[in-house]
Amino acid sequence: MLISSRYLTPHENKPKIYGIKRNCMILVGGPASAYLAEKLSKASGHKLIEIEHKLFPDGESYIRFPEKIAGEDLLIVQGFHPPQDKHVFQACLMADAALDLGANSVSLIAPYLAYARQDKRFLEGEALSLNTLLKLLKAAGYKRAYTVNVHSPWAIESSPIPVKDVLAEEALAEHIKTLGLEDIVVVSVGKKGKCMAERVAELLETEYLVAQSTRDKFTGEVTVEIEDDVGGRCALVVDDIISTGGTMAKLVEKLKSMGARRIIAACIHGLMIGDAAEKIIRSGAETIISSDTVPSSYSRYSVAGILAREILGRT
Repeated sequence: MLISSRYLTPHENKPKIYGIKRNCMILVGGPASAYLAEKLSKASGHKLIEIEHKLFPDGESYIRFPEKIAGEDLLIVQGFHPPQDKHVFQACLMADAALDLGANSVSLIAPYLAYARQDKRFLEGEALSLNTLLKLLKAAGYKRAYTVNVHSPWAIESSPIPVKDVLAEEALAEHIKTLGLEDIVVVSVGKKGKCMAERVAELLETEYLVAQSTRDKFTGEVTVEIEDDVGGRCALVVDDIISTGGTMAKLVEKLKSMGARRIIAACIHGLMIGDAAEKIIRSGAETIISSDTVPSSYSRYSVAGILAREILGRT
């Protein structure tokens, strides 16, 4: 059913700071997200330290703080996008080294939080990967963490360190407004997709609809069903993550067959594994839009402004 967002209660995402002294923080650009740390420094006015980093011939990471940090409160910016394990361990190296060098406290901005899909046991004996990751961050010395549109927001409620989930739908919607699209309907899949579609549609003052998907337990084949007519409209398909692109491609293909005039595929985290992008374009999408939480050629808008406002209190 098509749902208008013109009459919905505005989504509130007020910053919770957990006692952080925002004006005293020094930003540290980790190897995975130095580009975003630089943008965040410009948006917030906070000092930036760029980590010295190199890889040894065997692939191990070398980390060095090039400035004195004793007595300082550090906010390390280090995404956990692929290669996840390397980026996670680099974050641990930076926190442990900082505290050993006398830093007063260390907090983390991980714009993309890896392992968030495995927040519960789907089969007996499975590792609870997200729990393990959060325990590692605590053991490394992180006082708190921030992320963007975590895949399993309910899972961070029991985290051993406070985790703030910053929502980036506003940044996406502001970018969409610059494209001059007309007669937009926002589309997503499933219950979690509904929340994102609702927020984006509200910001764009338009309607949204939610498709239903099923996955064959034996073949893994995804089937998508949409009840509403989208013929002649511009469909903005949104999801928090585009990974292999399978579900997104199926949804785009379905909208194309229903006569959508234009189809834009959009997400927060564009992992784009393998031929994901080509798959989505072949299915009928005009373009793909993602944020800079994960650096790629599809990063069309930045989360730096949202992070600066929600974490550091700058507009």
